[in-house]
Amino acid sequence: MLHLLNSISKANSVLLSEGNIDKAINEVIAVLGIATQVDRVYVFTNKKVGNELRLYYTHEWCREGIEPQFGNPELSDISYDFFPYMYETLSQDKYMYGLVEESPNQMFREIMESQGILTYLFTPIFCDGDYWGWIGYDNCTTKDQWEPEVVQALYTVARNIGIRLSREKAENEQKKLLERFELTIKASQQGMWEWDMISNKLNYSAGFMGMIGYEHHEFEHTYENWKIRVHPDDLETIVKGLTDFFNSDAQNYQNEQRLRHKAGHYVWINGYGIVKRDENGKPTYFVGTHVDVTTLKKQQETLVEQKNEFDKLINNLGEAVFRLNSYNQITFMNQYWQELSKYAINDCMMQPITGFFEEPDIPSILEQIDDLKKNESGRSTIEARLKQKNNGWRWVELSLRENKAASVKDYFIAGSIIDIHDKKIALEKEKELAELKAGFVSLTSHQFRTPLTVIFSNIEVIEMTAKKLNIELSDRIKDSAGMIKDQIERMTQLMDNILLVGRYDAQQLAFNLHPINISQFVRSIIKTYFQN
Repeated sequence: MLHLLNSISKANSVLLSEGNIDKAINEVIAVLGIATQVDRVYVFTNKKVGNELRLYYTHEWCREGIEPQFGNPELSDISYDFFPYMYETLSQDKYMYGLVEESPNQMFREIMESQGILTYLFTPIFCDGDYWGWIGYDNCTTKDQWEPEVVQALYTVARNIGIRLSREKAENEQKKLLERFELTIKASQQGMWEWDMISNKLNYSAGFMGMIGYEHHEFEHTYENWKIRVHPDDLETIVKGLTDFFNSDAQNYQNEQRLRHKAGHYVWINGYGIVKRDENGKPTYFVGTHVDVTTLKKQQETLVEQKNEFDKLINNLGEAVFRLNSYNQITFMNQYWQELSKYAINDCMMQPITGFFEEPDIPSILEQIDDLKKNESGRSTIEARLKQKNNGWRWVELSLRENKAASVKDYFIAGSIIDIHDKKIALEKEKELAELKAGFVSLTSHQFRTPLTVIFSNIEVIEMTAKKLNIELSDRIKDSAGMIKDQIERMTQLMDNILLVGRYDAQQLAFNLHPINISQFVRSIIKTYFQN
């Protein structure tokens, strides 16, 4: 028994020291085989195939002169259905031993006897609480009975193998987690750092050093070496922030800093960390990551510049630009609105835009907004009177454009308000003046027609009288009368044209199209305007 215990101690040492689990199991079963003086020691491993648990012959030691069974196809991929009592016993973490000839399972006896096995011992192996497999001990030359003390000792070794397997499994899972973590860090382009604050030792990852252009061997892993690379404008804020953080009870830390690159320029870095504290709240371990956000910073600066330029552009427009939500409430308005309406912009936010127009114009504006949804172009323009804070009002042109969206949250109407008051008033005055001018022209034309008509009538009377009195005198008067009539006709035509122009200016001209003789029309123009 003492020899067996020494061998078990040696087997346990192997399980602790050998790095390769398969080599460790092979060496352990060899030590146990020699110590127990059995003919064969082997390991069956469970593997799940689909929904069924099957047996595989994975390790073996044989005494000299005993035929090995490793590689025997009949001993791998075996179903527990052939040995139901074995699974029921071993899976309950119970060992089995005895004479083969006394086994109640005929198939078990046949398999064991076909290998010349007389006695057996099976001890289960569990890994993390799962039935992993079992160790088998076979005697092929003697029918020596297994002593309970020996069985219990060997059962303990099987449990130790299970512990080593559990450690192996945990180490593999930890290794996978570390690999995934490293891949994640690399994929996210983050640099890692850790600070053992008890020993004051720091370690920076290759990713972190690469951000500022250094190789691992070029960079001294100290706090001071990091500190001298912080931008002078950031250093005081960063150091104070670290000191305040260490003196607080917070766990999470975040900062933004500029670090000097090996090439001389500065790199924007976002730092994130978490600290471990002792029972007194004193920091003992500090770990975190650095992310290069230089590109993001440049993009942010560009966006700020573009926003400033946009704000300058939009606020220097000679019109009010606005945005409405689905309830026709103002959500944006540029600076020109305040100049036009005299209302402060903040006082107008989330107010219905119709509240800033004269009451008679509101129904028309609402109708235009409703029509936006029916109009495929989504655009509409209307003239209306905009109220001013000083109780005045001005004519404006209100333009609307709908931004269609699937949700009420994303829907909005964009628009502009152009001041057309002076133009509108000028047009109305111009129209009024044109109407006055047309009236004056019409009146003047009629006033001229009366004396012309009288002259024309008198000329005809003179012609008739002269014809009765003297033929010679009549011919002379006839020529002069003809010239006077031509000038009267010419003056009448001019009056008609002046009246026509007046009607055109007053927008009262009615078109009456009909065919004319172009030659006769040209001669009429020449006679009227170009005859001496």
